[in-house]
Amino acid sequence: MILRRRTAVYAAVLLFFACFLPACRQHPKSQTRLFRFIDGLDPRGVIDSPFLKGERKTSDETVYPISSTPATDASTGENPLGLKRKLSIGPTSFNLLFAPARSEYDYNVELPQNGVMEFGIGIIRDRNSETLGPGKRDDQAGVDFSVLLETGGRKKALFQKRLKLPPQRESRTLNFSQERIVLPAHSPKARITLLTAGSKDCFAFWANPILYDRGRKPANVILVSLDTLRADHLKTYGYDRETSPAIDSLGRDGTVFLNAYAPAPWTLPSHVSLLTSLNDVRHQVYLREQSLGPDLKTLADFLRSNGYYCAAVTGGAFVSPSFGFAKGFDSFDIAGAEMKAPDVAAQCFQSVDRWLDANADKGFFLFVHTYQLHSPYHSPPPYNTKFTGENAARSSFDVLEDLGGPMGVFKPLSEADRMNIIGLYDGEIRYTDESLIKPLVEKLVHMDLYDRTMLIVTSDHGEQFYEHGSWNHGNFLYGDVLKVPLIIKFPGGKFRGRNVPSIVRLIDVMPTVLQEMGTAFAESDLDGRSLLPVLEGKEKTDREFLSDVADMWIRASSSDEPQRIALNSQGLKVILNREYPKDYLAGLFAPPPPFQSVEAYDLSRDPLEKNNIASEKADLVRSLTAQVLDLYRNAKRMGTARTKSKEIEDQLRALGYIK
Repeated sequence: MILRRRTAVYAAVLLFFACFLPACRQHPKSQTRLFRFIDGLDPRGVIDSPFLKGERKTSDETVYPISSTPATDASTGENPLGLKRKLSIGPTSFNLLFAPARSEYDYNVELPQNGVMEFGIGIIRDRNSETLGPGKRDDQAGVDFSVLLETGGRKKALFQKRLKLPPQRESRTLNFSQERIVLPAHSPKARITLLTAGSKDCFAFWANPILYDRGRKPANVILVSLDTLRADHLKTYGYDRETSPAIDSLGRDGTVFLNAYAPAPWTLPSHVSLLTSLNDVRHQVYLREQSLGPDLKTLADFLRSNGYYCAAVTGGAFVSPSFGFAKGFDSFDIAGAEMKAPDVAAQCFQSVDRWLDANADKGFFLFVHTYQLHSPYHSPPPYNTKFTGENAARSSFDVLEDLGGPMGVFKPLSEADRMNIIGLYDGEIRYTDESLIKPLVEKLVHMDLYDRTMLIVTSDHGEQFYEHGSWNHGNFLYGDVLKVPLIIKFPGGKFRGRNVPSIVRLIDVMPTVLQEMGTAFAESDLDGRSLLPVLEGKEKTDREFLSDVADMWIRASSSDEPQRIALNSQGLKVILNREYPKDYLAGLFAPPPPFQSVEAYDLSRDPLEKNNIASEKADLVRSLTAQVLDLYRNAKRMGTARTKSKEIEDQLRALGYIK
């Protein structure tokens, strides 16, 4: 078988997010324990609420804040009265307990030895809240927030604060405060009450309140995705240019997987696979109108259930909450308002830097993503000329705009022009290396987090520089877009200095993290497998990958069937291609390379995939083709959601995906 079928305000808001649930008993080595009040609320704990009194109907979404949805994170459990929600405000999405006055939520808890309680409190004023309080509002309208602690029959107030109703504007306004309480000495049993009182027509909320032991020193996880990074443009993968000193150094301190394959040649489906360990045929996200299904469990879902505080800092667009990526994360922040800014990697690190300052005392999972390497190639000086020279004809290049849009991806350029463009791309790598990876490592070392952090650097796909007659990515399945870097630095220096030559997959990252962090999961539910057996010498053969693409430009079929499929077996890589529609071919500025329905390449002898030997390996190709067709017919598809957002359309237009 080719695969196993087991088939300002915004900145303040970013600082408080959290996650919960006790460490999984099946894996006692996990050291994290964090109680998330959102997850812990059940119907018995809702002592008072306007919803209980019949003042508001849970079936009416207008009684909740706009841009909020019921929480679907795997460990949130039952959602009484729809009070557990995710809210998006500007570039940030976070979890909240909706608590319009008067609301009272009770919890029986055990206080940790070095206990800290963190939470945000807020009042949001929007179109929905105004319908509950029409007419002139009292200038003193507001909500009193209280945290009460009861131990040994005695009750006292740990926290009290009043927030006034924010001013009315055409857009939403928010009054928010981030809070932190050091809890009294350890008590085996306690009751904590979250109480709001005041103006009934105020949309008040608790922003992801958590309780944790700041004295624990658990292992952490940071997963970095450098969008559009080819493995073969890094020194540690044999490149002749000094594009990546910080990444190379990290590789020497960890394990370098020399042949890691992505499941798709573009951002959206590949990241869904990275964070769910499912191939495209399982998660069914093929087109830009589709998003991660709410029933899929993400890496953040699993780690959250094991007591990890889960957050993300991404470049947005195809890696944003609109496509379902906030699932499992307590906070999801989009770093860098301008998608085409030449310094988005530096902006990304600034957000990561602030986040680490605020959350270093928790056991955490942090997902980091940047579009710095994505077209346009225009890194800040001196990086934009580092590999081109001062007198290069091009000082920047936008793959789509400079070729006339998506219909120009097959347009040939001179060899000198091609090398100029590659030099600009390499400058982007060096800039990202020095503005994101280097300061991130230095920050972790400075904070004494580096040695106990599992730090992973990878990419979702590579980039084409006309090696096979095409630019950009998202249309072909050759190694220049499917082979991605994968470097894993394990806690405590485990597996340091390893280079793994066998083929692995991007879908293997998630189960590797889960096993290393002692988080229970059913391997039969995933397409990927942990890489620890490879590193322990128990597995030495190539793993079989499956990659496919339903070309986003030509809309291959209404059923979202792949336009191309790639797979490997016994050292052979096979690519199955469908014919281009005639109307698509008619609109191209330059024709695509000659069409071949079946391609086969000996990866050991022909790593650049130049010599098609499909006719020489006819029997093996026929067998693999039959297997893959059977797989697509019988795969357990998980389903997708649909996405539509004006903000996302603007971001995709900035990246060149929409004209």
